Amino acid sequence: MIPIRSIFRSKLIWILILFLVFYITYVFSDKYAKILQLREDIKKLEIEIKSMKAKNKDLCDKIESLKEEKSIEKIAREELGLAKPDEILIKGIE
Repeated sequence: MIPIRSIFRSKLIWILILFLVFYITYVFSDKYAKILQLREDIKKLEIEIKSMKAKNKDLCDKIESLKEEKSIEKIAREELGLAKPDEILIKGIE
C-alpha cells in the first residue's frame, strides 16, 4: 500500500489538484456571472411589466369612457359630422 504522504509529494498530483481547483473556480464563476446577468434581466422585465400594466390600465379606462353615451355622441357629431334626425347640421367654411 502506498502511503498518502508519498502521493502528495509528487509534483504531478499537485499540478492535477491545482488544475482541478482552477477548473472548478472557472466553472462556478462563469455560472455565477450568468446568474447575475439573469437577475438583472429579471429586474428590467419587472419594470417593463409595471409600465405595461399602467399603460394597459390607461387604455382600459379610455375604452370604458368611450363606451359612455356622451362620448359616442361627441365623436359622432365632431368627427363624423352626424346629427340627430330632427336637427339641421350647419357647417362653417374653414
